[in-house]
Amino acid sequence: MDSEEVMVEMKETGKSADSQPGQAVPLSVVSGLRIILIGEREAGKSAVGNAILGSEVFDTVGVRTREAVKRQREVTERQVTVVDTPGWEWFPSRGSSLGVRREIVRGVSLCQPGPHAVLLVVPLSFSFTKRERQVAEEHVELLGERAWGHTVVLFTVKGGRLKDATLEEEVEESEELQGLVERCGGRYHALYGRSRKGHDAVAELLEKLDNMVAKNRGELLSSEEVLEEAREKEEEEERRHQEEDREREEDLRRAKEALRELEMEEEKEDVQGEGGKATEESTRQQRGRRRYTDEKLDSVESSSADPTSAPPHLTWSDLRAIRDQRCKTQ
Repeated sequence: MDSEEVMVEMKETGKSADSQPGQAVPLSVVSGLRIILIGEREAGKSAVGNAILGSEVFDTVGVRTREAVKRQREVTERQVTVVDTPGWEWFPSRGSSLGVRREIVRGVSLCQPGPHAVLLVVPLSFSFTKRERQVAEEHVELLGERAWGHTVVLFTVKGGRLKDATLEEEVEESEELQGLVERCGGRYHALYGRSRKGHDAVAELLEKLDNMVAKNRGELLSSEEVLEEAREKEEEEERRHQEEDREREEDLRRAKEALRELEMEEEKEDVQGEGGKATEESTRQQRGRRRYTDEKLDSVESSSADPTSAPPHLTWSDLRAIRDQRCKTQ
């Protein structure tokens, strides 16, 4: 979505009283406005930032935002700061998700002492799923539970998407969109791919944000509090992963010991069954057992090395099943 083509069309659910036209807003509250943009990949966050600041300050065409970036300009005679952040995947791996989360949190530190508003950018170009809503909510809550009182859902709409329906109808027909909007106190707006004459898109958007700030009595999302809470969450998550790693290592150790014991018992039985003499056939079977045991241990080790897998927690029943399966391979 090219920023020079966008216009912002504000829509309210009617459930929120924080965006009444003409509402008085203390100038001391909004003399400088700080905004952070979050959303999934290719949602149009950079284009939104360019539209707000009225200049091509963020890359938009074929360039993926990989780290939080701050830009600021004077807009309607006051300083406006916008922080763009990397987008998340619908089904992120642990590694990629962690990097995006860290950059979103770092983005808060770029607009000290904290942002006035969070724009949750959602593309309205296809069905919004339960999974997308869950992931979006998880990322908003990186900024703390209080972030919901500072968040506005900003839909990016490509041309023709709402040809036969209004934005209100589109939201009302989607349980997931309704749920997400309700978390934001009923605040949602739309940004269209084609501009319309007679509208000052940026001025209207900023007025809506000003009214939200006024309702919040000028309170910010404290960068210091967000960073401290994020640090505590990351440390807790790291402790949990370390505990899971220890459990995997213990399962692996027990599996190795148990399988070796079973192998030794069966070798002993084979030797005794031959009158104390290991035949060529029993030797071949023993080698086959060792090979099967090694393969199973490799499988357990591979599971242990995968940080996204759950601990195996092998029981004695599991080990006996391995033994029975091993006998079938002889």
